[in-house]
Amino acid sequence: MKFIPSKMLVIRKANSIFISAVALLFIAYWLRDILRNDLPLDIRQVISSLSHVEYSHRPLPQRSPGPKVLVGFGGCVDLRVRALSLFERMKLSGFANKTNVPTTHQRIGSIQDFMAEFYSSFILGAAVERVVHNVTLFKEMVNEASELIPFVLRKKLLSPTITGSHHYGSESFVTSAPTTQPVAWWSLGGNAPVMASRLAREGAQVALAARLSQRQISHLPSGVKVLMAPPDFGLPDIPEEDIHLVLEYESGDKLEDSVAPRANRYILVHDVENPLLSGLWPGLLETWQRHNSEFVVDEKESTTTKEAPAIPDLFVLGGLQVMDNILSVEETKIRTSRINELNRFLSSLPSETLIHFEMASYVNEDFTMDILKTVLPHSDSIGLNEQELPNLVSLLSNNTVTHISTAYPRAANMLDNMRSVWAYMNDPNLPRVNSASGPKWRRLSRLHLHSLAHQIIMVRRHSKGGAVAREQLKAHQSSGILPPRRSDIGLAWPFTRAAVAKASLIAHRHTCAASSIDPVKTRLLVDDSFAVTADPITWKSALQNNNQIPRIKFNHSEPVACWTEPEPRIQSEHNQSDLENSIRELPFDTQIEICIAPVLVCSQVKQTAGAGDNISAAALRTQIVSRS
Repeated sequence: MKFIPSKMLVIRKANSIFISAVALLFIAYWLRDILRNDLPLDIRQVISSLSHVEYSHRPLPQRSPGPKVLVGFGGCVDLRVRALSLFERMKLSGFANKTNVPTTHQRIGSIQDFMAEFYSSFILGAAVERVVHNVTLFKEMVNEASELIPFVLRKKLLSPTITGSHHYGSESFVTSAPTTQPVAWWSLGGNAPVMASRLAREGAQVALAARLSQRQISHLPSGVKVLMAPPDFGLPDIPEEDIHLVLEYESGDKLEDSVAPRANRYILVHDVENPLLSGLWPGLLETWQRHNSEFVVDEKESTTTKEAPAIPDLFVLGGLQVMDNILSVEETKIRTSRINELNRFLSSLPSETLIHFEMASYVNEDFTMDILKTVLPHSDSIGLNEQELPNLVSLLSNNTVTHISTAYPRAANMLDNMRSVWAYMNDPNLPRVNSASGPKWRRLSRLHLHSLAHQIIMVRRHSKGGAVAREQLKAHQSSGILPPRRSDIGLAWPFTRAAVAKASLIAHRHTCAASSIDPVKTRLLVDDSFAVTADPITWKSALQNNNQIPRIKFNHSEPVACWTEPEPRIQSEHNQSDLENSIRELPFDTQIEICIAPVLVCSQVKQTAGAGDNISAAALRTQIVSRS
């Protein structure tokens, strides 16, 4: 028997451990490559194609730092918490037993109201935002959720904004969102601040009309200028920080006997500042213009300059849902007054300033009718998700509100709903506002649906192309008559293909809280092909010449599909004469362009709140350019 020194045994053992470690490392890399190289639907190719569209996009030649955007109104501090962890801490149970309670509440007044509606939205995976009228209940839930925040994060306000490797601004940014997601944490929130932050990250010049605390302002990008009402407007010097309690859950989370079909969020609010639209005051536009004064050279006196009033390229409106569900007579009077002030402000915006309205979740029919009459007629563009789309269709078609819809709508159904919105929003019977295009006309020219599986953008285009449209525009200007708006002739909102690609990439980056896209954490929810309409009788405009329903085949190497079709029209006897008259009044031959991109769905979701705002703002930035 050969004797082996103990030292040699130690060396051999060390070598064996080293070889085993190398082998395990090799296996890990091999498995990773297997996962990456054997992904369903060839996700790697889709990621590469969408990224190529994003990287290759360049706005029209313009001076840095980009278009001027005004965003309003309000803001908040989000308290984000994992819903199931909060329920465990509060010892809440019996959610399914609450279904005998009406599941859509115009007021959340008790824990039973909340449990019933949360359960209804959870089983559908629906995004919901509701007002809590019981201030004691709201404070109790906020206090319980705040106890779940790690001690080192309790005084920190984290930014959830994620940037990719491609953006227009020169400012580099690394997100301060935690890489290891805690159970609960504070972040800057509110539709307006989130959209303003995204627009600034993408290189726009942004002004935010909102009353924010110094803590909130300090967490905005340096490119965002905050405009607040002057002291003589009569508001307290120090604004109150409204808190939104954001309960997030993941796909597969189990609540008693039910499983969430997708990741989403349920938001509870009890605001003081935001329902007053305290970011809006009569001198807002003039204040913005003073901060954005432009100087032009006088052709006769080249050595002198004169000041010209600045014009916003885009106004973004969001956050009106915090005015929903007001109950008292006094609060209703205040809301009516503020909505009237908003209507006056929107009417004061220059005709060439495009207006985008970001939809939200509404339940109060009186308030939604106010929006229909005072906000939608001003809107050139609308952004919304798959729950808000059928709600808007219902509002426009029969003046009612739907509350919760399916989590996975089919592409054809979503396209038909978008056609309905387009047709109703261009219906002469809808209340109109004055514009340069004719009496009481400021027409919808862009619609962006951001759903879990698809990004779809619908815009107006001239049927004979941009060159003919520009010639017609120039002819109208030379004739001395009031020229049409660029959006009416089909010259607004360029780069639709790039916009939907950008939206898909931002959706993944935000929900995964990562600037790069990992194929292993990515899945697609698209079919091999889809019909462009589910209702060919109503939407004959979507059919081909042989009256066949077109089908779009999914192409991994070119995942963005675009096509054109005639503008959708409402076909009914009661408004046919008005419709024909309105068509004759518009001397332009226009159609719609539709682009659809698959969403790179994040399979390991870190955050859901703010996704729609980031997606919508990123797509807007792609399609908005300076008029210089």
